[in-house]
Amino acid sequence: MRVTPLCIIAVTMTAAFQALAADNPMQGNWKGRFDGGGWENRTLSAQVIARSDLKYRVNLFIAEDTKVVITGERANDKATTAEYSGEVRVDNVVYNVTAKSENDAMTGQFSSKGKTITFQMNKIFIKPPTLGATAPEGAIVVFDGTNAEANWERSPLVWCLTGEGAMEVCNSNLVTKQTFGSGQLHIEFQCPLMAGATGQGRGNSGVYVQGRYEVQVLDSFGDDPADNLCGGIYKIATPLVCASLPPEEWQTYDITFTAPTFDEAGKKLQNARITVVHNGIVIHNDVELPTCTAGGVSDQEVPEGVLMLQDHGNQVRYRNIWFQPAQG
Repeated sequence: MRVTPLCIIAVTMTAAFQALAADNPMQGNWKGRFDGGGWENRTLSAQVIARSDLKYRVNLFIAEDTKVVITGERANDKATTAEYSGEVRVDNVVYNVTAKSENDAMTGQFSSKGKTITFQMNKIFIKPPTLGATAPEGAIVVFDGTNAEANWERSPLVWCLTGEGAMEVCNSNLVTKQTFGSGQLHIEFQCPLMAGATGQGRGNSGVYVQGRYEVQVLDSFGDDPADNLCGGIYKIATPLVCASLPPEEWQTYDITFTAPTFDEAGKKLQNARITVVHNGIVIHNDVELPTCTAGGVSDQEVPEGVLMLQDHGNQVRYRNIWFQPAQG
């Protein structure tokens, strides 16, 4: 089975990403190489996931067919170095892995019965291919970063603007004033770093197409896909892969939605369908939606409905939201 980390889609280094590296020098995506031991032709990458302020889980991906896990920690929350270790099995051989990272560089080795294979990696930052995409001709700009009141409503106030073209979850679900049917939705989101939290307590929100069908938003970086984690459609569909980026990095959903259809008496003729592209990777491909998911504006399906963003008590941010109605 291929276990290549599918997050390696595009790499960019900007001032904003460099600031993130300074704030969180360990957590994130890493890529490197083996220096010897016969593994020189194998690829090497890693996901370093914060599990507390000091502790980390590391997913190491070797070539295209092997994933192993080690753990690590740093001395205190100001430290820019961390040490990692673990016992892993590769090619039916047990290795002791040790590594050390400082800021954006990591070195380490696999050791077994006198054999040592060294490696080095650097932290990388990934830009989803549609991040910052301009709304195409004919699209409806639902949020452009300057005014949350024009197209959204809640009581008593809309969400807070952050000053960076985004708005942040604030004490209520948010719904559009306008309704939408079939079409393509583009939305960008950023989960906060909640290193001590787990599962659905970690950067939780949700994008509800038509206010009724939720695509989950969570910090699921480095997790296996599940219907109750990022990209999941709860109790309906598990993502094909986990395409999550680390918290505090901007991510994208590009959603193609086909609304349910009804006869003149209101009887449903066809179920809704959805395709979801997360950070440039297809995680749901034309999935049928037989029912609404929980927590939406209604459990009654409709030809057109609002877009809803969920408040789940975490400071998730959204920006650059637009919808292009289907033609015909």
